[in-house]
Amino acid sequence: MPTRRLAVLALGGAVLFAGLPALTGAASASAVSVAAVGAPNADLPAGRHIGTQLVTLTAEPGATIRYTLDGTEPTASSALYVGPVEVSASATLTAVAFAGAAQSAPLSRGYVIKTAEEPLAQFAVMSDIHLSSDAPDLVAKWQTYFDALQRIAPHPDAIISNGDQINDNNHDTAADHRFPRAMLEQNLARTGMSDTRVLMSFGNHDDLVDRMAGQYPRDWFPHTGAGYYETELGGFPAFVVNTEAWNATQASWLYGRLSAISADPATQGSPVFVFGHRPLPGTVWDGAQSSNPGLKSNLSDFPQVVFFSGHSHLNITDERSIHQDAFTSVNDGSMSYEETDTMYQSFGAGLAKEYTIPSAQSVLVEVYADRVEIDRINYAADEGRTYDDQGRWGFQKNPPFASTGTIAGPTWVIGRGATPAAVKERFIYTAANRNTIAPAWGEAAQPTVRTTATGLVLNLPQAADDQYVKSYAVTLRNLATGSTAEFLSAGDRINAQYTQSPRPAVLRIPLALCAGGKVGGAIDRTLTLGAEYEATVVAYDSYANASAPRVFRFTAGAHDRTGFDAAVAAAEPLVSRVERVLGDVTPPERDDFGFAVSDAATARDLIVALRVQFGILAPVDARAATTQDEVDAATAEIDRLDGLLQAQLVAVDRSVLAATIESTRKGVASAVGDDRAAARRLRTADEAARALSTRLNVPQPSIDAAAAELAAAAAAYASVGPGGGTVVVPGADTAGDGLAATGATVPVIAMSAGAALLALGGVLLARRRRSLS
Repeated sequence: MPTRRLAVLALGGAVLFAGLPALTGAASASAVSVAAVGAPNADLPAGRHIGTQLVTLTAEPGATIRYTLDGTEPTASSALYVGPVEVSASATLTAVAFAGAAQSAPLSRGYVIKTAEEPLAQFAVMSDIHLSSDAPDLVAKWQTYFDALQRIAPHPDAIISNGDQINDNNHDTAADHRFPRAMLEQNLARTGMSDTRVLMSFGNHDDLVDRMAGQYPRDWFPHTGAGYYETELGGFPAFVVNTEAWNATQASWLYGRLSAISADPATQGSPVFVFGHRPLPGTVWDGAQSSNPGLKSNLSDFPQVVFFSGHSHLNITDERSIHQDAFTSVNDGSMSYEETDTMYQSFGAGLAKEYTIPSAQSVLVEVYADRVEIDRINYAADEGRTYDDQGRWGFQKNPPFASTGTIAGPTWVIGRGATPAAVKERFIYTAANRNTIAPAWGEAAQPTVRTTATGLVLNLPQAADDQYVKSYAVTLRNLATGSTAEFLSAGDRINAQYTQSPRPAVLRIPLALCAGGKVGGAIDRTLTLGAEYEATVVAYDSYANASAPRVFRFTAGAHDRTGFDAAVAAAEPLVSRVERVLGDVTPPERDDFGFAVSDAATARDLIVALRVQFGILAPVDARAATTQDEVDAATAEIDRLDGLLQAQLVAVDRSVLAATIESTRKGVASAVGDDRAAARRLRTADEAARALSTRLNVPQPSIDAAAAELAAAAAAYASVGPGGGTVVVPGADTAGDGLAATGATVPVIAMSAGAALLALGGVLLARRRRSLS
């Protein structure tokens, strides 16, 4: 391309690109275009299904689908969808559509897979509703939650709200109980569960027992004055205890009733369900946030007891949420927000220590003749934080959520037995059976440190685990100073977002700390730009099983240009070829005659756009990239433009034209000096064909038309011609390389490659000089 044209187009890039929306690409765009492709669809709705299911996935034309069944986000290396996905156990099917460098948002469908056996009893256990308002977003949220529950259990025997129906902290807001009551009544009626019983326990945020009781129907909280009572669920014994006021009277009552049930041959093999707001010491989550050791002692003589607790808000994705020793303890999650061990989480440009997470979960319990099954359900597990970057409390806005109805973990199965002793023999969630398998890096890609508009970010492809990775230790050593004080200490942990659905394949961890580790604090600790660091990353599961350390080095602030350089190297030969085919660059190569450009103006504009992207890392360029996102965006844009330019370059076949010139050579020679119309037509067609054979960028129709005209002219001349012998034009090359020979002034492709290129170069150079003059 003439230098002046390139300069003008570069300077006027905004005008050029404004007219070519298909060619533009902002350098600040994300490296991977998420949601540029529509999410896949699944033909099987979420919810409860009987037996193994086959799920058909579909996506936009040209897109491929990758999927997982383990709760993780699919990547380009996940299972490729080639036919219906078999779902044989309760799981979340997550699928992503890929098209080139773009990928869709994930599709998540939670499937609860059961046998045809009907449960003897079925009930849902929720806790920590914490509903003290009827704000529209809360009303909408609970509607989506009940829609998800209805798809899994259309007619449960009961819903147990296991304490903390409201937010009261001062024992003066009993009237707020009208909000959870209205929510439950409205949603039970709306979803066709009007015959489902509601049972409640008393929690520490529920004001006072008698004041709470006055706000609900008697059969919802049928206590005798002290907040505890006996009931049944599907014919199985059930007890609600008051963990806020455990005392000798209550202990004597419960122990006596459990003793009687255990001694009765008709009931001694029956599971007994006990509900109390607070967890018990040394049970779920290793006894975190627990109380009432007397209650634990009270239950320890009865292995058939299954004790459900809330209060802690500790999430039930964690396998420590079930515990078996003398009896079975189950953490039933929280329907408002949840908690985890105090760990660093991302807040804007930095990390802060926080323990709350914006999840909502509960359990569904089903009793069968030989077992009790407990399914863990997510109602809100989308990515997010309970606090925004400025430290303001607020979460679970704008339902429905993509994660509602997904599965929080494999089904827990509690074996039944004919006697309490037989039940205990079937315990599997014991300390002796605790998981000992450590996370492993496997084929996880190498971590990278990216320079973003908000600072340095560690992109950490997650390690794999037989259950899940819970957290990471990340230590950074400045190789120049030997110091590790610029970032976290070895004892600190970063949340692996294991409660999110789907669990992210890559964590994006800011390499900066908020002041004092507080949410909303200003960034007060970052890395030194230009310094080289050695990073050591260790993955941990919930049982503190640790992976092997992963060690890598990086220079803070440096760009990773591996992909960019590869994209440029792949695109540049195409750019050069198109420029030669167009005649903008000389000399041409022999193979260039095998191509034509569909639209010269569009191709030239594409080349200008590509060269702009090629220069994005040039330090003297005012548009030089300052972040890795910009580098990756330029890489993606080069790939995109390269594809568009490739589509402009069309292969052409000149072999028929060359063969026709060769086959009519004798006839043309015989027509020399012959002034008849047929001879003139033949000579004219031959001259046109030979001239076209020396020309670059000739479309296939023109080549075919020239060959057809020459053949027709030769046939017409032969029908009236003298039929004389062979006459060779002076200077013709009859010993060439098998292509058409000619004695014309401008060499044709029948010449040797070197001679043809030399001659063509001279002609095209002259043409180029004329265009510049």
